[in-house]
Amino acid sequence: MVIESTSTKTIIDLLESLRKNSFTSTEIRLSYTIKGAKTRYITFNTLEDLKTYYIDNYYRTVQSKKSPYTADPRLAIQEPVSTTVGQLIYSVSDPLEYFFDSIPFFCSTGALVTLESVNINSYMKNYNMSFSLKDVTKTFKIIETSKFDLRRQTAIADVIARFKKSVQDYVATYTKIYNRLNALFIQGQYVDLCYHTIGYVEFTFELYKLFFVINKRPMTAGIDINVLKKMYLRATNLTNMPAGALQPRLMSQEWFSLLLESGSYLLLES
Repeated sequence: MVIESTSTKTIIDLLESLRKNSFTSTEIRLSYTIKGAKTRYITFNTLEDLKTYYIDNYYRTVQSKKSPYTADPRLAIQEPVSTTVGQLIYSVSDPLEYFFDSIPFFCSTGALVTLESVNINSYMKNYNMSFSLKDVTKTFKIIETSKFDLRRQTAIADVIARFKKSVQDYVATYTKIYNRLNALFIQGQYVDLCYHTIGYVEFTFELYKLFFVINKRPMTAGIDINVLKKMYLRATNLTNMPAGALQPRLMSQEWFSLLLESGSYLLLES
């Protein structure tokens, strides 16, 4: 669910930026695209409804892991990186039961979640401004749905133009991040994330970087192009791990059998 949670959080960030600019979002229509399945659609009435959905479905698992990435190259291990997904996300302080429950989450892209359309409304300077954003990630149309008489239309024209420009700028930032996630999603459809090592398949490093950087940002942070900046794997994440920490299957035959049945043993090192 790495892409699914991240693309959902990116939509929340966009709408949160609009909220900070006094726009209320309603009729938030999202599409869910997954390999080999029919695209499904969900419409959320408000931003708070979307946040609740994110918290219920992704937040707890996302927050259970510390980000292994750093923006400081002095704290980084040398590239190219060669580490398993298990090393990247496993913490010996986590209950083993919860670790195994979370394996499918961290080793699957899930769906690519796309903002298809949203209605936004702002009341400012005694004017009620409404826009409908359509086909957000493709041709993108911003349609003014508020109606004013000629006198008011002239008086508020500059205000409307400024608001439209700010909306377009936020959407442009969202689209850049979305396009990167889309490219990673396409690559991820043909890769078993639990099998390949981070760095062996180059896109996996960027995939997990965006996952941690975007999902770890506060829910009220807003959209930020800096999430695409270069990051590094923090050296202490791998070098300070206790011996045997990545070998829970050696604890008992019962755990070994569980791993074999689930197929999750591909995460763990011998």
